[in-house]
Amino acid sequence: MKDLFYEKRCRYSIRKLSIGACSLMIGSALFTSPVLAEQLSVSDTAVNTSAQATSTNETTNPDTAAIEKQLSEAENKVAEQPISENTPAITDLVNEKEEAKPEPTDKAEKPAQPTDKEGVKPEETPQVVEKKADKPILTDIPKNEEKSLRPKEIKFNSWEDLLKWEPGTREDDPINRSSVELAKRHRGQLVNEKASRRAKVQALANTNSKAKDHASVGGEEFKAYAFDYWQYLDSMVFWEGLVPTPDVIDAGHRNGVPVYGTLFFNWSNSIADQEKFVAALKQDEDGTFPIARKLVDLAKYYGFDGYFINQETTGDLVTPLGEKMRQFMLYTKEYAAKVNHPIKYAWYDAMTYKYGRYHEDGLGDYNYQFMQKEGDKVPADQFFANFNWNKEKNDHSVEMAKWLERSQYDVFAGLELQQGGSYKTKVKWDALLDEKGKLRLSLGLFAPDTITSLGKTGEDYHKNEDIFFTGYQGDPTAQKPADKEWYGIANLVADRTPVVGRTFTTSFNTGHGRKWFVDGKVSKDSEWNYRSVSGILPTWRWWQTSTGEKLRAEYDFTDAYNGGNSLKFSGDVAGKTDQDVRLYSTKLEVTEKTKLRVAHKGGKGSKVYMAFSTTPDYKFDDADAWKELTLSDNWTNEEFDLSSLVGKTIYAVKLFFEHEGAVKDYQFNLGQLTITDNHQAPQAPTGLSVVKQSLKNAQESEAVVQFSGNQDADFYEVYEKDRDNWRLLTGSSASTIYLPKVSRSANATGTTQELKVVAVGKSGLRSEAATASFNWGMTVQDTTLPRPLAENIVPGATVIGSTFPNTEGGEGIEGMLNGTITSLSDKWSSGQLSGSVDIRLTQPRRVVRWVMDHAGAGGESVNDGLMNTKDFDLYYKDTDGEWKLAKEVRGNKAHVTDITLDKPITAQDWRLHVITSDNGTPWKAIRIYNWKMYETLDTESQNIPMAKVAARSLGNHQVQLGFSDVPAGATITVYDKADSQTPIATLKTETGGDLATAPLGFDKQPTLLYYRTQLPGKEISNTLAVAIPQDERKIAAVSLEKGPKKTVYKEGEKLDLRGGTLRVQYEGGQADELINLTHSGVTVSGYDAHQKGEQNLTLQYLGLPVSGDLKVQVTGQDEGKPKEVAGLYITKKPKTDYLVGDQLDLFEGRFGVLYDDETEETHSFTDEGVEITGYDAQKTGRQTLTLHYKEHTAEFDVLVSPKAAVNDEYLKQEITAAQGRQSTLAYTFSSEDKQAVLVEKLNAAKAVAEKHDASQEEVNKALNELKQAGADLDGNQRYQTVREELEGLLESVREKDSQDELIAQAEALLSSQTPTPQAFADMKEKLNKKLAPAEENNHVGSMDPNEVAPTVEALPELVIETETTAFERQERPNAELLKGQRQLVQAGAEGQIRRLVEVDAQGKRILRSTEVLKEAIPEITEVGTKVLSSNQPAEGVKDLVLETPKLEIEEDTVAFNRQERPNPNRLVGQRQLVQAGVEGQIRRLIEVDSQGNRTLRATEVLKEVNPEIVEVGTKVFSSNQPAEGVKDLVLETPKLEVEEVTVAFERQERPNSELLKGQRRIVQAGEEGQVRHLVEVDSHGNRTLRSTEVLKEAVPEITEVGTKVLSSNQPAEGVKDLVLETPKLEVEEVTVAFNRQERPNPNLLVGQRQLVQAGVEGQIRRLIEVDSQGNRTLRSTEVHKEALPEIVEVGTKEEQDSQKTGQALLATPTNEKVGKELPNTGVTRDASLVALGLLGVMSGYGLLAGKKRENESI
Repeated sequence: MKDLFYEKRCRYSIRKLSIGACSLMIGSALFTSPVLAEQLSVSDTAVNTSAQATSTNETTNPDTAAIEKQLSEAENKVAEQPISENTPAITDLVNEKEEAKPEPTDKAEKPAQPTDKEGVKPEETPQVVEKKADKPILTDIPKNEEKSLRPKEIKFNSWEDLLKWEPGTREDDPINRSSVELAKRHRGQLVNEKASRRAKVQALANTNSKAKDHASVGGEEFKAYAFDYWQYLDSMVFWEGLVPTPDVIDAGHRNGVPVYGTLFFNWSNSIADQEKFVAALKQDEDGTFPIARKLVDLAKYYGFDGYFINQETTGDLVTPLGEKMRQFMLYTKEYAAKVNHPIKYAWYDAMTYKYGRYHEDGLGDYNYQFMQKEGDKVPADQFFANFNWNKEKNDHSVEMAKWLERSQYDVFAGLELQQGGSYKTKVKWDALLDEKGKLRLSLGLFAPDTITSLGKTGEDYHKNEDIFFTGYQGDPTAQKPADKEWYGIANLVADRTPVVGRTFTTSFNTGHGRKWFVDGKVSKDSEWNYRSVSGILPTWRWWQTSTGEKLRAEYDFTDAYNGGNSLKFSGDVAGKTDQDVRLYSTKLEVTEKTKLRVAHKGGKGSKVYMAFSTTPDYKFDDADAWKELTLSDNWTNEEFDLSSLVGKTIYAVKLFFEHEGAVKDYQFNLGQLTITDNHQAPQAPTGLSVVKQSLKNAQESEAVVQFSGNQDADFYEVYEKDRDNWRLLTGSSASTIYLPKVSRSANATGTTQELKVVAVGKSGLRSEAATASFNWGMTVQDTTLPRPLAENIVPGATVIGSTFPNTEGGEGIEGMLNGTITSLSDKWSSGQLSGSVDIRLTQPRRVVRWVMDHAGAGGESVNDGLMNTKDFDLYYKDTDGEWKLAKEVRGNKAHVTDITLDKPITAQDWRLHVITSDNGTPWKAIRIYNWKMYETLDTESQNIPMAKVAARSLGNHQVQLGFSDVPAGATITVYDKADSQTPIATLKTETGGDLATAPLGFDKQPTLLYYRTQLPGKEISNTLAVAIPQDERKIAAVSLEKGPKKTVYKEGEKLDLRGGTLRVQYEGGQADELINLTHSGVTVSGYDAHQKGEQNLTLQYLGLPVSGDLKVQVTGQDEGKPKEVAGLYITKKPKTDYLVGDQLDLFEGRFGVLYDDETEETHSFTDEGVEITGYDAQKTGRQTLTLHYKEHTAEFDVLVSPKAAVNDEYLKQEITAAQGRQSTLAYTFSSEDKQAVLVEKLNAAKAVAEKHDASQEEVNKALNELKQAGADLDGNQRYQTVREELEGLLESVREKDSQDELIAQAEALLSSQTPTPQAFADMKEKLNKKLAPAEENNHVGSMDPNEVAPTVEALPELVIETETTAFERQERPNAELLKGQRQLVQAGAEGQIRRLVEVDAQGKRILRSTEVLKEAIPEITEVGTKVLSSNQPAEGVKDLVLETPKLEIEEDTVAFNRQERPNPNRLVGQRQLVQAGVEGQIRRLIEVDSQGNRTLRATEVLKEVNPEIVEVGTKVFSSNQPAEGVKDLVLETPKLEVEEVTVAFERQERPNSELLKGQRRIVQAGEEGQVRHLVEVDSHGNRTLRSTEVLKEAVPEITEVGTKVLSSNQPAEGVKDLVLETPKLEVEEVTVAFNRQERPNPNLLVGQRQLVQAGVEGQIRRLIEVDSQGNRTLRSTEVHKEALPEIVEVGTKEEQDSQKTGQALLATPTNEKVGKELPNTGVTRDASLVALGLLGVMSGYGLLAGKKRENESI
């Protein structure tokens, strides 16, 4: 991309640019270390720039506004300098600085070099007469102007970029436009009784891969998000950006689904993001919104239908803009109507109308304005509710929608499928469905694309998509199975079909495939995904009925008629069966010309019919609407006349299979289906041409073709001819098509290749072809192919261990082991931020290289790298089974880490240990797309791509080559023949960048030149070629057009030719060219840096003399005059983004100092003499800081943002999911301990979510623990076990008595959607009793000797027994743990087996079979083997086994402690035992080493200790007359006062949808609570709270507030005032007082105090909801500024004299000083003793002294 700043600045005068950004860029372009061609020599008196290298990859642009200001100041300073004989003229100084800006010291901050088109237009008068040039000045380095041909998504870097955009101005615009109009759709009869006709579905999908090599129109891989269930969608949101890609738009439009872009504002409160939002709403002077107009223009030009607004930025700048946002949306609709391209907006529930970001989880009181009508327009057409909705919130959404006179189905309840794992997401269906089981709101699907992570292949994707949309039942007409939680979208929403009108054709193309078929034959034998050509897939997948087993219906990607797949129906047919498969809902008119064409294959052993329903009820009773197919083993395309149905409408299409007998491995494929009255092939495309091409080598190239299409075409196919065969390249709906790979075989001949394009009509017929020639410009022998790259050996590896929670969702660990990046979900991600993963390769491998693709490689956090994994290690398991460190990575921010190991390592088991998941993103998670390892290094150097090599003809058969983006250390050799070993030019670079050869002369202009590249330590590359322009121009004359900028030099200075140009004139009237004097073809002689005075220089160009005088002057050095600063300029800013309270970080800052003698220096912001002013760490917003140095200044801006709010959205979503999980089989059938863990973690998570000051770490911990608890539920497995047991018993009862009443009861239980474990247990007991053997029958009377006892009584019984199997405990060594340390790496889990035991009448038991229901998982503990000392390895290791510590087990009795608590009802001195103490028992595991050292390793409580509790009286009748002995004690000892205080109750409100809006009802009266305080009062009256005891909990007052609205047409008066009575949200900013803390200081004397930290008040913002009655409810609190406590150190050091005085005064054994406070160690117990002392109950002071000693010993 061009440097926009450079373009802007270069329009100014030379003086304006004297030390500006352009100077920096030109300087960096011309003054990077020049690289000279080796074959040229340079004399001392000649300057010949034979080749130049410029590190363009190390340049960035300085801040424009700041530099402009600095330029102006510095320029003025320069203008003030005096001119003397020894000082160059100011014009010279300015001119030189225009070009000679020094290199910034930091590589990342170098300004970008200008392109060929960015020449400076100086204002100085040239030294020769100016002649008009027909061409611009040629750059010194030839470059290809063409960028990569691969089209990318339309992106904008800023709003300014968007405002500059005009239709058709972007290079890829013709490719990135949609070509398919939005189709109309028809909604037929409901096929599922629970589906809603009004509910809708909106999908927010990451549709594309973000890998660098991905094109916006598709790719060459099969696994892709080839979405094909459009019949249930109302809209598709392209989540990746503002402009959807054309393939997604085309696929959606062909199926009648609008496609939206995304207007995305970050989840942030940073000032930068706030400013971005404010800028989006900027208005013109007339009040209109320019960004809104551009959004409409974008949608119209690229052909999409609207925008999803995801506005999650909040802060002081954003809060007031709710009304402006609403007007922005309304104005968009108004402007869209004017330009005849109506668009829609979808609004996400994040921004409120007045209070910034606040998720209401529904359409609510603070966001409804974005859905409120204004006239005939609405701001938002759809409302996407945040994911944490519940029944009450959904009720409110419905009521609010009615009040707004909007459909409740304009509200979409969000389902977070990314975290949940697609159809494994836990959904609170009860909150969404009404009493009839139908949706009350529409559905919003976030990240449905994550379903791709559930499978490894493209086929897996479709199988999982079937479950998602049709449910586990696999039938859109059927209901959800009782044992499954996911409904399937077909259960909930009615389908809609685009098959309307008179023409319908489909080849069932899903938009991707393993091959591409044309008329049943393979035309492209490789994978592809071109969703632009995807067709209309069956409406119902799969609606089948059968008199026997159903055939399996699926896509067949191995065989197709046209496109990538066909429909396959297969299976074993047991016998005579009939079955039909309803495929499509349609509304097709039949005319006299209507015909049916069907392509099919197979089906032998059956009769197959294509049938149509001509009634809306989908009945197939019309005999004329049945057509029998003629079956064949090969693809057959049959045609049938449908004129007998003229005037009728086809409402449905089905297949019917009739089998007369059994068929093994039956298969029938349906390849294409067409119903149309148009039988004309489309017209052939015209004007086919190759408009762009970029060769990779002589056998492979990218290209773009263009042609004129026609409206009859559905899409186009492009082919290449290789020898005699035509091969399909791609398919597309557009008439400008990107070809990712044009290729020809190694034995191809010539330099051209034929291409053709064919139109595929909407009737299914193909047109004639249009052809064009592709000119390679060389033969296949002119280049060689590189060696194959080393193979990644990780694919096929298995996960053998992990410390991460098992999840049912996608993006699991396997996602990083496949070596691909096909989508944003093709990765491993985990909310647990650290841990390890162990994998096992397919076999032991010798690994030399390790590569990790992080988030940035997959397209996430590309600009800042914040999501990339920061710290991680690679381990391997050695032959002894110990884990060893292979490599550690710290501080990584790169998208890809590519590491060559220190030495080759052979191992099969490898471990990745993630230490730090990211670099500071608020969306914290581990995100790794690929873990790759290699057995060999790529030893061949990579050659410079042909697209980055350019050739320029200079005339006189002289040629120059330019190479772009050359890596550091590279050597490039140029040859005149493909097989030559002798180079004609050699270029070398240490730093990398752009290189150019010196002019290369030839007797005859060559057609090709060849080159190879060699990198340090690698072999030379393959050979590539560059085409040479065929130019026979002859140079007529060369003249000096303009002299260089600098003409005055101080003695010893080098010659500087920058700014000077030559005019080259050609024979025959050819246009002149201007050449820089710095060009490598220019030589200068005659300059002597040490000879003072004027010098005449001689110029030559390509060895030809240059006319015109070039004079320079050399002056002496002026050593007496000190140099002065002319100006400052910032070359690299320091850190500029801060959070409030952060200290200024100047470490990375650099600035340049320009002196009046033209010398320059570079300084750090932290150097001595540098001062930075203007920073306020407590002030948020943009701040301009000033750099001061030697009385000069420069300015730069920093942004100070509020502290980032804790991101608890994922936690809230998981809480919602966990609550929903509690009503599922997974929970109800789980073991009690797992249920308890889930409840515990759920409550803990709720507490964290409600905690205003919770940290991000607390949130993440609660989230991971709750996830793990949910994953650990074993209810589904246990349910399946008991279900199978019950089914087995039921079958036995049915065999015994098929009419038994228990059978119906058991079947009802088995089909129940809410069974309970108890119900199953009861039924099992009943069935077992029914099957129990009858009691012995005593025979009466004589028995016939021949009589046989009934055999029924002797039949053995089959008993089903389920048993839990204990898990095994395993230990394995860990070389990283110290000897004796142990670490649990895998928790054990019990297994379960089922036994079938035969019990005969005598009770004899015979085991018939054993089935493992669940494998036991061993408990694995790693045992440390690391020894700290390795000084004596031989003997030490020898004795290591002998010195293994022993583990001793000790059981010990734990004494109970004695507790006292005050009792105000008892007199002081009275005591009562209220609980006897009971001793406990513990078991200790003690490690004893060989030296007898004992280390406690674990303690297990065998029996809990019960404390002895004694109540001590505190009641005092009178304290006026204490005993004389106690008199002095009372005066000096602190008193303990008992205070009982009433606690006010809290008032709470909750909504009630049964009460009318405005009504209130108290449902629980509030009751005050009571607490007791024990306050210690010393002799000076100081009071210290010692303890607080709650005597009675306060009971909150709970009031229900009505939300019900009687009518939306004529609301009752109470409802009329709804807006008035809507609670207000008040924002209060409150100062928080700092608290005072004291801490002891043993160095200060008692009584001395010292302030060590002054207290600073904090500040918080509260959001308070105030209802119409003035009741106030705190909704949230945000800390703006933390309060700092005042800290005072209090002396504790005592003087000896004071201690003696205290002892004499008390005359007791205690050394307590008189008047000293009692130590605060016992609270209740100490306070009780004080009370006893006050009343003289204790005899003497011995007890007090003893207590004192006890306290001191604690």
